[in-house]
Amino acid sequence: MSDDSGVPAEYKDMDALFRAIGFVVVQWGQAEQSLDLLVAALFQECGGKRLAKKNRMPVMLAPKLEFVRKCVSQLPKLAPFNEEGLALVGAFDRLSQKRHDLIHGAVASLSPVGDAFSFVKLDVKDNFHHAREVRLQASEFPALTKDLVRLGADATALARKVWDQCVKPT
Repeated sequence: MSDDSGVPAEYKDMDALFRAIGFVVVQWGQAEQSLDLLVAALFQECGGKRLAKKNRMPVMLAPKLEFVRKCVSQLPKLAPFNEEGLALVGAFDRLSQKRHDLIHGAVASLSPVGDAFSFVKLDVKDNFHHAREVRLQASEFPALTKDLVRLGADATALARKVWDQCVKPT
């Protein structure tokens, strides 16, 4: 039997898990796209190219965050955005491990154990795989949701401010 959602009762837990992971994927994608816009503006319009390694725009997350950190800290034109930029980098750093673990971990159980879904994440250390458990607790998901929404909004807002600061109106 199902309720108003149309999801059969025996699939409720699995549906909740997949919705949660889907939310993380979609919201992270929005936040990182806004980060990409920020990186492009810094690189192409704000003088950041000289701060980039080998004068190349960074494309992976860690180099993008380091590039933003350098730009807001070293480019005088961006001094008004130093605190906001460093806070954004910190938020990406703080949330990226949880996102990585959930997206790249394997679901260990389609039903919660206690109040958490369990994942197994394989890490490589010293040329060996090491398995570790990652848990997504029901109680932490509302805060994670709020943090991811805020991350996307903050990245979009900073990208717009930097763009407006660096690009002359035509």
